[in-house]
Amino acid sequence: MKELTSRMQTHSTQFNRFYHQHKKIHMVKVMPGGVYTSNEEEIICTGLGSCIAACMWDPVAEVGGMNHFLLPFNNRIEQDHWHPTEIISTASRYGNNAMEMLINQLLTAGAERSRIKLKLFGGAQMLGKYAMIGEKNIEFALSYANAEHFDIVSKDLGGLEPRKIMFDPLNGRAWVKRIRFAEVERVKQSEAEYAHQLDEESHRNHDDDVELF
Repeated sequence: MKELTSRMQTHSTQFNRFYHQHKKIHMVKVMPGGVYTSNEEEIICTGLGSCIAACMWDPVAEVGGMNHFLLPFNNRIEQDHWHPTEIISTASRYGNNAMEMLINQLLTAGAERSRIKLKLFGGAQMLGKYAMIGEKNIEFALSYANAEHFDIVSKDLGGLEPRKIMFDPLNGRAWVKRIRFAEVERVKQSEAEYAHQLDEESHRNHDDDVELF
């Protein structure tokens, strides 16, 4: 267990670990673009607007994790004509990388691919230029799960409201809370900064309603 935790600490810019005094448990907040896996008694959480969070776990090995990703599109034309089966597109590469990083970390921690379960969250239809990105993120996530033959145990996707997600990596339990208006701008700003970061990277030369899910 310590080996996994130590390895994940090298990615400290992608998550924030803290102790929740009220819940009496350690929590890990995954930032946009982040991936975190754990076999410890802790809760993984994140805030989602148009982004997607995939929560995956192996109930036998008792290890699970979460990613938080957004598909980057260079322009509206690319966004409108993109299809989830276009695995070599820039947008799809980012989605595939987020999923493969999570899966590989789970396998390294002792999970077996045939036992891995999946829950999907996010993809809200936000306002402004990100209005349709949530829909594209959903299309990608569902297409990926189908192509890779992962069992989607449950999902909470789309809609107009951002979400807060909490996930127990040991048993796969997940909770969803709709984000109130006062917090919406913070989520939008966080995702806008992440989208800007992805946009810059893609232009480089490369080789209190709570629901239980």
